[in-house]
Amino acid sequence: MNFILIPGSPSTLVVPKGMSVLEPIELRITDAASHFVITAEEGANATVAFFLESVASTLEHRVEVIVKENAKLMILTVQDATRESAVTIKQESKISAGGEIRWQNVSIGGKTVEHDLRSEAIGQGALSQVDWVFYTKDHERQQLSARNVFSAKDGGGEITLKGVAEEYAAAKCNGMIEIGLKGGGTDTYLTEEVLMLDPTAKVDAIPGLEIKTNDVKASHSATVARVTPEDLFYFAARGIAPRDARHMYVRGFLGDLVAKIEQEPLREAVLERIEQKYGVAL
Repeated sequence: MNFILIPGSPSTLVVPKGMSVLEPIELRITDAASHFVITAEEGANATVAFFLESVASTLEHRVEVIVKENAKLMILTVQDATRESAVTIKQESKISAGGEIRWQNVSIGGKTVEHDLRSEAIGQGALSQVDWVFYTKDHERQQLSARNVFSAKDGGGEITLKGVAEEYAAAKCNGMIEIGLKGGGTDTYLTEEVLMLDPTAKVDAIPGLEIKTNDVKASHSATVARVTPEDLFYFAARGIAPRDARHMYVRGFLGDLVAKIEQEPLREAVLERIEQKYGVAL
């Protein structure tokens, strides 16, 4: 076996030094509470995919990740809890010199969701990427927070949050870039984009920068777009029903970020869950 998984509290997953795991390590979590510690040792390379599928009234999930020198790790987390669940998720990572992490989060389940991610580049040239897709509808509430912290020089990586809110749903996105005193040479960006399908949805997109040194490249943007009756009329004039037009908006808006999931089976699994969320029969 080219990785080590030890169940427990927390469960421990280790990708040994220099090992490349070619197939994604898929973990389907049905427990109401889970806690994992993942270590990618020097020069290791792996993809870990969590599918959170608990039907419990509450779901708590915590992941701590250590990426050592020149290791590369991709963590996909598909939060697909029951639509009546109260969901709490905490994710943390520390990346050593030359290491790289890519967090790919998909938030589509839960009645109330509080999801916090903090990733810290602690070694020279460490990279921290965050891709986050979310979709909320009905009266669901999602509060999402992503923070990239650069504590060593020449770090890099982007945060991209992109989501859809419809009906009476609410979404709050807090993105933050923090560059410490030793973070010179950092090159990073933060993007937040939200699409409101209905005027009754509530959206807050709040980007932030905290920079304590010079010689860095750091910027952010936040955009909230709205689908108007005129937009739907445009589709109707071409024979496309409003429900189908809204579906096209959801697929098109979220599709480019989903496309960054490299493994096709994982990518298709995410698209399938988005379709199910919208209510398309598969």
